[in-house]
Amino acid sequence: MPKCSLKNRILQLRVITCIFFILCVKAFIHFIITYGLYNYPHLPAEVLETQLFKQTTPNLVLQKNKPDCTYDKILNNPTTLLNWEVPKRFDDFSAKDLVNGSYVPAHCNPKFSVAILVTYRNRQSQLDIFLPYMHNFLRNQNIHYKIYLIEQQDEKLWNKGVLYNIGAKQAIRDKFPCLVLHDVDLLPLDAANLYACAALPRHMSASIDKFRFVLPYDYLVGGVLAITADQYVAVDGFSNRFEAWGGEDDDFSARLSAHKLDIVRFPREMSRYTMLVHRQEPKNTQRKRILSENRRLGDKDGLSSLPYHNTHVKNHRLFTLIGVML
Repeated sequence: MPKCSLKNRILQLRVITCIFFILCVKAFIHFIITYGLYNYPHLPAEVLETQLFKQTTPNLVLQKNKPDCTYDKILNNPTTLLNWEVPKRFDDFSAKDLVNGSYVPAHCNPKFSVAILVTYRNRQSQLDIFLPYMHNFLRNQNIHYKIYLIEQQDEKLWNKGVLYNIGAKQAIRDKFPCLVLHDVDLLPLDAANLYACAALPRHMSASIDKFRFVLPYDYLVGGVLAITADQYVAVDGFSNRFEAWGGEDDDFSARLSAHKLDIVRFPREMSRYTMLVHRQEPKNTQRKRILSENRRLGDKDGLSSLPYHNTHVKNHRLFTLIGVML
């Protein structure tokens, strides 16, 4: 009898263990599904081209003997890279047709002019991957684009908002109608991810491998954001108050919301990015307080009220450098 009882206890223990394991697996799956937005709201694929903001810089000379560039094949291109397939070396990279980080397709007249603003400091290993990768990616898109590298060249606390405002002023001065605000550690994986503005601010990096290709929250605009120059001016750009890392993107999202500018996204299979590995930077411990103050006081600082800074512009083959001393 005692032996039978011991056997039953062992069996009961195994059953309990199995049930516990199954419940843990279910809880984990539920967490994966519900944490963030996997199937986030997005523009339907069939209307994307009609929603794009088609405009070029007035100083772009269009050739009458060339056809207009088309974009339906790009928007429907199923080609994608897995994040581990992204090359880390570009020994055979060609800078053909690149001038000061700018490119114009030779075989057709583009319908988009896009300024890509990349804020930067002390990330040389990432920049060495970003520049050739992005030029290879963008030269297949039939767009006129220019990469601006806005580098903070002092040892003061990092201020991405100020750098974006400085870069935006230069791009607007150069008559670019569309601005793409781009982190240097993000690379697009989907060929269908056309680098162009939409009628409303477009959050391009909605699906990043670091976040399991899940959108963490619906008002996120950080990473890669396409916005028209007019919209950027209308919200007065970024706040200049956020130093170190964090807070400025959420504050910018609040500015868009306050000006009734909804955020739009493309389908996730057109919005996947890989994040290059880097050490985590110290976060801005004052970000929550500044966010609260900015929302209470409204847009009291930004593009129109940049703090004093020393800036110089230098042309390089792969980019136009905007060096900044705050």
